[in-house]
Amino acid sequence: MNARAASSASFLSAVFCLVLVSGCSLLPEPKPDPTRFYVLSTPMNGGGTAPAAGAPSVHLKPIDLANYLRALPLIVRRGNNEIEFREFARWGEPLELGIGRVLREELLARGAASAVSAAGVRRDAAPVDLQLAVRVLACEGAASGAVDFRAVWELTPGAANGDGKPGARGDFRAADLRWDGKSEASLAAQLSQAVSALAAEIAGALKK
Repeated sequence: MNARAASSASFLSAVFCLVLVSGCSLLPEPKPDPTRFYVLSTPMNGGGTAPAAGAPSVHLKPIDLANYLRALPLIVRRGNNEIEFREFARWGEPLELGIGRVLREELLARGAASAVSAAGVRRDAAPVDLQLAVRVLACEGAASGAVDFRAVWELTPGAANGDGKPGARGDFRAADLRWDGKSEASLAAQLSQAVSALAAEIAGALKK
């Protein structure tokens, strides 16, 4: 081996050893995951009213969502035909389950129902006085800071409706709610208020 070849071999050997010693230091540092997860909450945590005598038992059917709401990212609307999925701000549970959870908690806390069952919540199939169906048509923030939440709901008699408790229906739209236009935590909090207001409307119908 001539001197030039020996020198090249020594250089390559030194580089190889340096790579082995440095380990993974030549690779880029992993970046932290910026994704944040949010859940709906009930403002009535820790409080509540005992149900009145004769309060109906209610079965909450699975919440029906408009198809575009089934994605996990929170949604911000930028116009009549444009929406933005906040990819790094996601619901920590499917939105329909979160809305159903808050509705159950609120209806019980408001004393509007003696019991609220739902698929996956109560295993027995005991007859109920009323069945509640809810379809959510909008659940998002607007770039302007407005909060858009709309749901149609219907109460229909159940198998245990011996005293003829009437059904009812409504078309609910949240009003006077705003978020700061930047923080998804602020948006999740205001959407929680919207679901709570929906529960209040349904509770009023149950108490009639």
